[in-house]
Amino acid sequence: MSWSEALLLGILQGLTEFLPVSSSGHLVLAENFLKVNPPGITLEICLHLGTLLAIIAIFRREIGKILVSLAHIFKTGKHRRREDPYLLLLGFLLLGTIPTALIGGLFKEGIGKLFECPRMVSSMLIITGIILWATKRLKIGKREIHRLNIKDALGIGLAQAIGLIPGISRSGVTISCGLFRGLSRDLAYRFSFLLAIPAIIGAASLEFRNLSAIPKENLHPLLIGTIAAFLSGLVALRILLSIVKKGRFSFFAYYLWFVGLVSLAISYVK
Repeated sequence: MSWSEALLLGILQGLTEFLPVSSSGHLVLAENFLKVNPPGITLEICLHLGTLLAIIAIFRREIGKILVSLAHIFKTGKHRRREDPYLLLLGFLLLGTIPTALIGGLFKEGIGKLFECPRMVSSMLIITGIILWATKRLKIGKREIHRLNIKDALGIGLAQAIGLIPGISRSGVTISCGLFRGLSRDLAYRFSFLLAIPAIIGAASLEFRNLSAIPKENLHPLLIGTIAAFLSGLVALRILLSIVKKGRFSFFAYYLWFVGLVSLAISYVK
């Protein structure tokens, strides 16, 4: 693996992981139509580490407040549930993780087989576009963090589980679900990516057992790929926040429809 390949894969990972265009869907189509070889397990874990660090960097304020709330509990043995929205936020994030853990664990093999169906993936890209387009008609939600509830957490958590299907964008459906639930644009965006932290950690940890000794010649490409995923992830997260706040989230629907329809057409011509 060359450093240029690792750099390119890192940039693509950071952009498609966070922008609502489905990184898994693009990987399937790239493998099938462009004959691009997928990254190995070691590189894949490093790229996910890069995107995870990008999320932590962008949402360090929220993460810090959650940690302060936890430290207060351990120090005093007490908590002020109603006065501490970040403790509630942690509880809702844990609750929202349950659907992904259950569905991902129970249907892992079935979900894996979906990666072998490029036509289905193309169709899912079109469906993701429809979901994003539907947010264009929504009234602006005003509910902030102190008004989150169990239905919000479970609904967005279920949307994240649906995002396991290749072609369905995780960020696209979770942010859309938050908007449909009446959350403010900023909160829908932030809850979506905070919820991604345990999902990314869980997905990467499942592959750690497959790691073997890394050849020394691969250390530099892996480092380059990780840094590229981190930096491109930072850019993607900031771009997406600006787009969501301006109410232009549906903009990505056109791209998804184009890619989905073109890839479907190619699959029938081949």
